[in-house]
Amino acid sequence: MLSKMLKVAGIFSEAFRDAVLFLRFNSYSPFVDPSRRAFYKIIIEAHTIEKGLSLPDPKPMFGKDKVRFVMAALSRYDIGHSPIPAHMSLGALDAYLNFHTRAGLSDPLLDEISVYLKAWEARLPRPWKGGTRDYSFQGQPLNSLQQLMASRSSIRTLRPTPLPPERVYEAIALAQLAPSQCNRQSSRVHAYQDRQRIQALLALQGGSRGFAESVGNLFVVSSEICAWGGPGQRNQAYVDGALFAMCLMFACRSMGWGACPLNLAIDHKTEDAIRRAGGIPAGERLIMMIAFGEPLAPDTKVAFSPRRPAAEIATLHA
Repeated sequence: MLSKMLKVAGIFSEAFRDAVLFLRFNSYSPFVDPSRRAFYKIIIEAHTIEKGLSLPDPKPMFGKDKVRFVMAALSRYDIGHSPIPAHMSLGALDAYLNFHTRAGLSDPLLDEISVYLKAWEARLPRPWKGGTRDYSFQGQPLNSLQQLMASRSSIRTLRPTPLPPERVYEAIALAQLAPSQCNRQSSRVHAYQDRQRIQALLALQGGSRGFAESVGNLFVVSSEICAWGGPGQRNQAYVDGALFAMCLMFACRSMGWGACPLNLAIDHKTEDAIRRAGGIPAGERLIMMIAFGEPLAPDTKVAFSPRRPAAEIATLHA
């Protein structure tokens, strides 16, 4: 009994230390290197431009505030920290400009972008690794894990047609091959095919604007809290749940479907609302949503989303 009470007390202690650590190093903290904070902020905002361009029918002159923010933030950014935000931003801005030029549209902002890109060409020569790229579901052999991983991308051009339930279960069974701590298998997945319910869930998530109406199949991945106990296991629901979710997206791709992960970086109030809308038990921690289904067409556009060089993220300890 005493041992259990000490473990409960330890949960509060660790939660306090988690809060202190997050306050000290989060993206708003003045104690974090400004270049490090800017790196992530620019990438996040540049990606919103990429996402907009990868939608089935991008809205003309969408995201004007985002575009102006990216240009202003990149002008202040120290490219010596990493060139990735510059590549991603310039590629996204270039694709934005080209999209509107092809559509025959004109706007003062497009003129600003054109001048801005020309000024950057001397500092960071083309080609820029950002914007969108062509993606095809045809002619991509998936005979190895390497090929499967290389072929995965977030697909926002989906058919709204519900998939056969037996095929959905097949994908879930593949995802169950994901590792879990001590084989707990705490991950859960809630699958939805009712259009009204899907729209209600996506409205609460808030990150699928522009393609939510085409989503006819939706997963909500969660993890049972009761599988974990003690302060040392307070974050393991997210670890196991994320591993399962990644395998579920690979399973979707292996079956020829498109899939788009939708984050659940939300507060408790929104999480409770999603549980109520989705009929999800209170004892499950939500991990993420995944919109999935047959691709709208064999060929589409996806966000380029360049990856950092491995040497930039890896520390090889002797």
